Amino acid sequence: MNKGLAAQILALVVIVGFLCFAGGYYLASGMTKQTEQYTYGENIKVRVKIPDLGIDKEVVLYKGMTPFDALLKVASLKTEYYESFSASIVTEIGGLQQGWGYRVNGNEPPVGMQDYQLRDGDLLELFKLVY
Repeated sequence: MNKGLAAQILALVVIVGFLCFAGGYYLASGMTKQTEQYTYGENIKVRVKIPDLGIDKEVVLYKGMTPFDALLKVASLKTEYYESFSASIVTEIGGLQQGWGYRVNGNEPPVGMQDYQLRDGDLLELFKLVY
């Protein structure tokens, strides 16, 4: 095969690949869909209650933020990283050293605070864990 024909075939493959990618990107709503999924922007209101510290406040967050983000708006805190869990755990809130758990709308989510996405109107409650 001569070099000219090989170059033309390669160019054709590159162009067809690009057109397939661009067509799929367009059909999947392109940047609009990706932006909806990953961009914060819409404000939500969440009520944060920590009865042991007398905290009961409503905070404004961006859509997609977590209980950890809401907690940072109402109190100082310390965390500790546990490699066995591959996660950070809240060990102190407002100067009160304790293991802390959380509930959203009365339910304890099966994921850590950093992984749960809050929604508008949620009630976030933090409580001391008893070992």
